[in-house]
Amino acid sequence: MAPAWGWSESGGVTSWWGQARLLTYRLKVYAFAVDDLLVDAGSWSLRGPFWAFFEGRMPRRVALTHMHEDHCGNAAALAERGAAILAPAAGLAQAAVEPRLPLYRRLIWGRRPAFPALPLPGLLETDRHAFRVLPGPGHTADHVLFHELSRGWLFTGDFFLTATPRVIFQDEDLRVTLETLEKLSSLDFETLFDTHQGPLENGPALLRRKRDYLLDLRGRVSALREAGLSDQAIDRRLFPRKPLITHVSRGEWSSLHMVRTVGRGEGE
Repeated sequence: MAPAWGWSESGGVTSWWGQARLLTYRLKVYAFAVDDLLVDAGSWSLRGPFWAFFEGRMPRRVALTHMHEDHCGNAAALAERGAAILAPAAGLAQAAVEPRLPLYRRLIWGRRPAFPALPLPGLLETDRHAFRVLPGPGHTADHVLFHELSRGWLFTGDFFLTATPRVIFQDEDLRVTLETLEKLSSLDFETLFDTHQGPLENGPALLRRKRDYLLDLRGRVSALREAGLSDQAIDRRLFPRKPLITHVSRGEWSSLHMVRTVGRGEGE
C-alpha cells in the first residue's frame, strides 16, 4: 500500500507531509515551502508522493536543518532538477557521500543519495520573507533553525519533536539541548514548524514545557546517581518499559542516552 500523504497551506507556508511505515509505526515527515524556498526535503522512501506534489512546484533553493536521511533524502533529485541545496557548514562533507544506514532506517526512510551542497548563509531571503539561520544543537551537533521574525515562525527540524521525550537518538546530547532551549527562551515567535509534527501553535510554551521536563529529569537522575545507582540502573528505574523502537534500532534510540547526557552537570 502506498504511504499516505497530503498538504495544507496557511499564512504563506505550504506544509507537505508523507507517512512512512514500519511494523506498527506510522511516521510522518514534513517539508515546508515558503515562496521559492523549501525547508527540508523529505525521505527517499516517500519520493513518490513527494514528487507528485513538488514536480510542479519546484523550489529554487532547499534549506536543510541537518543531514539525517528523513530530511534530505530527496536532496540529490532536487539538485538534479536545478535547485540549490543549502546545508549547515559542518554537514557539507557528509552531503558528498552516501552513508551506510542501519537496516531499520533504510526500511523506514530509504537511501540518502549523495548530493552537492552549499553552506547556509546567516540570512535566507525570499521575495517576501527573511529567515535568520540560528544554531540549534542538541539532536545533532550541526543542527540549525530558521527564524522568520516578522511572521513569528520558527522552523525547528528535529530539535523539538516532543515536549516529553522517552527516547533520544544516540548522537543526541540533552545537556546541549537544554543550553539551546535556554538561548531560545527569549526568542520572539509564535508558530513552531516541526518536521515530524508539522505546524504547532504556542511554540514558546512548547519549548518551555520541554525545558521544564528535562530539568526535572536532570534533577531525578542526579539524585539517583548521588545515591550510588549506575546509569543503567537509573534507566531501568525511570524508564522501565522500553518502546519497540529501542529494540528495532538496537539501542540507537534509547532512554539510556537520556540518562547518560541529561544528568551530568558541571564537575561530573
